Formats: sequence, C-alpha cells, structure tokens
Amino acid sequence: MDDTTREFIRSMSSQEKKFDALYRNLASSFGIPDCGMWILYYVLITEEDISQQELQELMMFPKQTINSAVTGLVKRGYIELEMIPGTRNRKKIILTKSGKAFAEETVGKMIAAETRAISDMGEKKMKQYIRLHDEYFALLEEKFEKEGLIDNGSSE
Repeated sequence: MDDTTREFIRSMSSQEKKFDALYRNLASSFGIPDCGMWILYYVLITEEDISQQELQELMMFPKQTINSAVTGLVKRGYIELEMIPGTRNRKKIILTKSGKAFAEETVGKMIAAETRAISDMGEKKMKQYIRLHDEYFALLEEKFEKEGLIDNGSSE
C-alpha cells in the first residue's frame, strides 16, 4: 500500500469516528443511549408510522439492541407500542406527550442543526457528498465480499 492510499484510509476512518463520537456525545448530553437517540430521530423524521423491524433496517443495529432501547424508552414514558392492524406481531412506535416534548427539545434541535449544516453546504455539494459516499460504500462492500470477509448480500 502506498503512502497516499494509507493516508486516505486513515483520514476516512478518522472522519467516520469523529461523526460517531459527535452523535454519541449528543446522546450522552440528552441522557439517553445512542440507540435510543436514533430511535427518536427516526420517529421524528419519518412521516409515517415506523416499526421496530423498520428501525432495525434503517439503523443497522442488531435486533436485541433495538429491543433494549425501545424497552428503555417505554420505561421512561417517551414511547408506546401499538399493534399495526392486519399484522401478527408488528408494532408501531408512538411518541407519548412527554416523549414528543423530550424528542423535540433534544433530537429535534439536532435535526434542525443538521438541516442548517446541509443548507450551508448547499444542494450541489450535498448531492456530490452522498453520491461519492454511496459509490465508495458499494465498492468497499464488493471488495469485502470478494475477499470473503462478509457473506454475499449481507452487510448487516
């Protein structure tokens, strides 16, 4: 591996860790686990009902991690689970009155800051960022599969 490639890998890895730490610190300042923060995040930004299974697919957290975080949010009185009509076991996540107030005061402010940062970057740069990030991810996943590091079709 040449020095330029090594620096690219180091820089990208460092950037990812900085993002992770930034959001972990936010969750800590909100007094909730990071998975709980992300659940509230997706409940706020999703315009329709969302289930635990859908959260697992969106967040890429293990099922047990999602279940534990949901249980914690239910115990705090922030969310309730309601059966989705026509399903056997699927439940949608609903913010309680106190959960809505908490989410808007914490995660809502986080989303507002993200929105302002995106606006400051501009649509052209954001589209480029997303396109390049997606392209790199697809290439990386392909290489991991070819090396036998992950199962075909499984990036979870």
